[in-house]
Amino acid sequence: MSQANSNPLRNVALLISTIPVAAWFSWKNRNYQLDDSLIYLRYVRNFFDGFGLTYNAGDHFNGLTSPLYSYILIAANAPVHNLQYTTIFLSFLFLCAAAIYGAILISDNRAEQALCGFFIVSFNYFYTTFGMETSLFLFLTALAFTLYRDERLFWTACVIGLAIITRTEAVFLGAVIFCHYVLSKKRIPPLKYFIAPAAIIAANLLFNYLYYGSPLPATGNAKIGQGRSGYWGAGLIFLHIDYMKGWFFDGTFRLAWFMIVTAAVGVWFKRVDLTTRLILIYLAFLGAFYVFLRIPNYHWYYAPFFYFLMLYCGSGVFQLTFKSIKLARKHRLYWVSAVPCVLLIIAFSAANLKLSDISRGSFDPYKNIGDWIDNNTPKNSVVAAAEIGTIGWYSNRYIIDILGLTNPYNADYIAKKDVHAWLGKYSPDYILVHEPLWPFEASATCLTSSGAYAPEQGFHFPGYQLLAKSTTSGTSKHIADCSRGI
Repeated sequence: MSQANSNPLRNVALLISTIPVAAWFSWKNRNYQLDDSLIYLRYVRNFFDGFGLTYNAGDHFNGLTSPLYSYILIAANAPVHNLQYTTIFLSFLFLCAAAIYGAILISDNRAEQALCGFFIVSFNYFYTTFGMETSLFLFLTALAFTLYRDERLFWTACVIGLAIITRTEAVFLGAVIFCHYVLSKKRIPPLKYFIAPAAIIAANLLFNYLYYGSPLPATGNAKIGQGRSGYWGAGLIFLHIDYMKGWFFDGTFRLAWFMIVTAAVGVWFKRVDLTTRLILIYLAFLGAFYVFLRIPNYHWYYAPFFYFLMLYCGSGVFQLTFKSIKLARKHRLYWVSAVPCVLLIIAFSAANLKLSDISRGSFDPYKNIGDWIDNNTPKNSVVAAAEIGTIGWYSNRYIIDILGLTNPYNADYIAKKDVHAWLGKYSPDYILVHEPLWPFEASATCLTSSGAYAPEQGFHFPGYQLLAKSTTSGTSKHIADCSRGI
């Protein structure tokens, strides 16, 4: 495909099939708040409030999974001053860009591109990742492949550098493109292509080191440690996807099987394309990383797989329709053959659109709990919890993350399956736990039985308990004993 054909402005149908659809669903979900995305927002809110790029004011601990997304969010919010709408708008913008460049990447037929782009923006899954760096990462992935196919190597290298500081998993994208270049050209890429991405990555590492005291964010090792702990499931955790049936497919995998079959058709028709082969290799490496390192099956990690699944699904549907019409013309049965294919596209599109046409907001239990803590506890209180995004955003308190995404030490303890040792480093005023207790909240049993903590009497939220620290003598000793599992 020529570089000219890689210009999205040359395909009006693609723009019409993506931007208005994505705009509608993004508007409907403008109040959506994913728990982990609110960790980003709290870092950025503290930045704008003059407390620095920190989760807890004064604590320079790097829990930002995606530096580039955080920097873009800061820049975009500067003139807007509304972090919620800014993050939703950015997700919408990059989803459109990902859909458009992904469609351009795998096909140069304008009708096929329009269908592929439409399938991306009509799939409800992507709107459940809003607020994260997901759509930015997908856009940079598609852009890197597109630039490499067009032999624009300098810009390919720059985009790979940006993708790596969006999500570190982009190293697999860089590795696949690098290896293909070496194997096809029989030589190492010229040094000039390494300078820009190296500078991008080095600048971010230097900032992290100077500002946080460590070049790398702590979240990567924390997620690997979570998988190693076994608390997120046994075996190959990343393959445990049954929960998606209710989340994204309306309680049945029929729609998913349609996607898989038609995507397989799309891959078959594109099997000789270099781009398709590189994409499949990239997904294989990425999948192996998630599966064999037993990364927890958080739904946003599946984005690259769903992304290319939907692109090739659109391509497969187009190819089936095109082939059937071509066959019908030959046998003078044009409309008879075309109608089933058109009905198939309409049925699939209607099912997708129905699932996407859902207004999502915050996770209300956590939001309400956060509001209660904000209104009923002292302003200088320290609160510990296992899921901290929503609660931390609404409670406006100093937060201890039991899982260690935004505090030191705890992630290492969880990786070792030690659910008590964190109390040796922290003794918060309040601890939020679930009823029944989650495995990594097991220390609550020791704390309440020893009298170090007791349920807050005015806290009434079914399925949750807020434990308040005792003010009696001996509390510190009891907490110390519990930290050793005594």
